[in-house]
Amino acid sequence: MTARTRLFSDALKQEGWVLIMGMVVLVMLTIIAMGVMRTTIQEEKMAGISRDMNISFESAEIGLREAEAFIEKPSSQDLFNETKNGIYAQGTADEYLEPAPFRTKWDDNNSITVSTGAQNTSRYMIKKLTEIGDGGSLNMGGYGETDLSQKTVIYRITARGGGGNDNTQTILRSHYAKSN
Repeated sequence: MTARTRLFSDALKQEGWVLIMGMVVLVMLTIIAMGVMRTTIQEEKMAGISRDMNISFESAEIGLREAEAFIEKPSSQDLFNETKNGIYAQGTADEYLEPAPFRTKWDDNNSITVSTGAQNTSRYMIKKLTEIGDGGSLNMGGYGETDLSQKTVIYRITARGGGGNDNTQTILRSHYAKSN
């Protein structure tokens, strides 16, 4: 057998295993790449949702701070004698009750707007709860003992902040005491 015939007969014996193994490796790499791509897309969605929730929470916090600043203005105290536009007077009659924050469409009739820079602005409602007068003491958590030798008014602030998405909202509620 000559060298030429031996090469030709060896070529006839090859059955394409290299090609088959190469195809198997390519299919495995494709499956792995698709799994990694799906995971990456899911992580990006979760990061976007988390960012949106943070924007919404920060917007609601801004609403709380704006409401506290509003209460501290000397001219604002007379506004709590009647209920209108997000300010709710002291009392339990229907006209003095603030709306349920989760079931209410927040608008200019029942809340005050704060521009936060987010797509959905922050809004807040303030309800005058009670006045505690001369003498005694008031212990508010985190603030320690307060001397009540002067009148102290307690307010409930409800703030709603929106995120970049219309469906993302955070509602925060706090109580605020102001001594006069």
